[in-house]
Amino acid sequence: MRGNESGFPVDAAANRRDGDRREVLIPATIRCPDGESISCILRDMSPGGAKLSVSRRHRLPPTFTLSVTGHETRYPVRRVWQRADAAGVVLDLPEITGS
Repeated sequence: MRGNESGFPVDAAANRRDGDRREVLIPATIRCPDGESISCILRDMSPGGAKLSVSRRHRLPPTFTLSVTGHETRYPVRRVWQRADAAGVVLDLPEITGS
């Protein structure tokens, strides 16, 4: 299950997307492995990734969970890039292999 199948399409990096990006303004919360919570905004989304707007004073860890307002699920994500007050993330789901 990837991207929009899970209900949370995300963005790989700058222009390396699996599909068209969509501009959005959705409040979300970053939950770091050390327990810190950071407010952010989903700025654009695509089937391959998402761009977050987050205060530049926060250096995001390589992996964290993202809670999107209105969704109960916490999405495991991986930071692909971070510059100034923006960061690009991708879903960090385990590969599923068939038997």
